[in-house]
Amino acid sequence: MAEVLTQPQFQVLTHKQTAVKTGRIYFPAIFLAEYYAIVKKWLEIQEIEFDKRDVKLYGDGSFPIYFRSISPKTQYLQLIKSLPKTAFV
Repeated sequence: MAEVLTQPQFQVLTHKQTAVKTGRIYFPAIFLAEYYAIVKKWLEIQEIEFDKRDVKLYGDGSFPIYFRSISPKTQYLQLIKSLPKTAFV
């Protein structure tokens, strides 16, 4: 049986030649249904950069996003801090 993800999955990718770090977050549809407004607000902050080709919307409403920032992990942690404590029970 397939596992249903309910929380975002985060990783930092480092380019082998340039050492540029890129953040990748997969937002499951169930998570987005509950926290859409918070995720939307986070995506609008100036500290992260991405464009249309960095997002792939899946049929179930989930999506992965690749983004650039000075510190992808710091930006991800900022998103997590903006969520209610009940998001990770």
